[in-house]
Amino acid sequence: MNLLGSAVTAIKPRIDDTIIDRLNYYYSTVIIMVMSVTITAKQYVGSPIQCWVPAQFTKAWEQYAENYCFVYNTYWVAPNEDIPDEVQERIHRQLIYYQWVPFIMALEAGFFFLPSIFWGQTNAKSGLNITNMIKLAQTANTSEDAERDKAIVTICHQMEDSVRLRQVRLEGSSPLSQWFKFGLVTGSYVANVYTLTKVLYLVNVIGQFLMMNQFLGQNNHMWGAHILTDIIHGRDWELSGNFPRIAICDFQVRTLGNLHRYSIQCVLVLNMFNEKIFLFLYYWFVIVAILTFIDVIVWTLNTRITSRRVAYVARYVKASPDNDYLFRQFCTRSISSDSILLLRLISSHSNELVTSDILNFLWKTHASSKCSLNNVGLIANHFNRKDGADSRNSYDMDTPLVLVKHNV
Repeated sequence: MNLLGSAVTAIKPRIDDTIIDRLNYYYSTVIIMVMSVTITAKQYVGSPIQCWVPAQFTKAWEQYAENYCFVYNTYWVAPNEDIPDEVQERIHRQLIYYQWVPFIMALEAGFFFLPSIFWGQTNAKSGLNITNMIKLAQTANTSEDAERDKAIVTICHQMEDSVRLRQVRLEGSSPLSQWFKFGLVTGSYVANVYTLTKVLYLVNVIGQFLMMNQFLGQNNHMWGAHILTDIIHGRDWELSGNFPRIAICDFQVRTLGNLHRYSIQCVLVLNMFNEKIFLFLYYWFVIVAILTFIDVIVWTLNTRITSRRVAYVARYVKASPDNDYLFRQFCTRSISSDSILLLRLISSHSNELVTSDILNFLWKTHASSKCSLNNVGLIANHFNRKDGADSRNSYDMDTPLVLVKHNV
């Protein structure tokens, strides 16, 4: 139990996530671990099962019977039914889950946390240190002008470096090798890994839901709705058989060479807790699965659809109509899927003013570099004829040279 408690306190929220991610790897993990600790305390510290034994049983025999029934399962029989004569029918009705609840829940918590480990180990390979850049954005959000500008410039330089790194990786790479690099040369690696992480969250929660149904022996996936309906309408658990508090246990005792078989009635105190816990988890898994599915769709569209990327940048950068082509070039070449992902995470963890400052800095840098290239082109054309002949014989060196500066 100390190990489970230490695991709960060791789990911390990440800085490079969204609220839906946190529902999966943090809140779900912590909730399940706390429930596991609670059940473990009740199961191994308290009295998980109490049985009504024959009068001739001594205290030691009673303790033996309760331990045996807890370890080797019990089975449920409705109050208006007779105990089945067939052994196989009794085995078919056995409740096989309550001894394993703490371990299964600890396993569930671990599976919820695994995708976040995958995300943390893989997202930095693109050249974008997502965690560090979000921390810089938070610093810019809480700092004065000089410190704020320094943090924003640092973020912009790292984003520009990632673009240059992508260009280096693109040189000499074949289309097949680009595909195997999972977006490292196209500026979509982080977005691909992040989308895959969200898909892993979705697969995990659906798998957890199905595994829980199988573990509880529920063939009907609507059992949670049925139990909630029973609770609302006051239907007794004795009639429904869902998480029964009273069950029957069979065991044999060898006395003086003779084998005596006993069928005793036991109270499963744990099932009072198990019913509430698994009913909560049933609806928690459903809600988390729906929200995660929507989140996967939204993030895929926001990072993959070019028009949505352009619209997002246009919210913060107000380019003049004369620079419409240059602006779209900026959105498609300088602002990749990875950049959109980073900017949206920055907006989520700091504020949109920081995102606006970053995009405007990058836009001005991009526009000024293009204008500089245009000016170099004017100089080259000024010294060369259209037919490609040497202009030194026909160009008047006394003619003044004028550079045209474009306003962006």
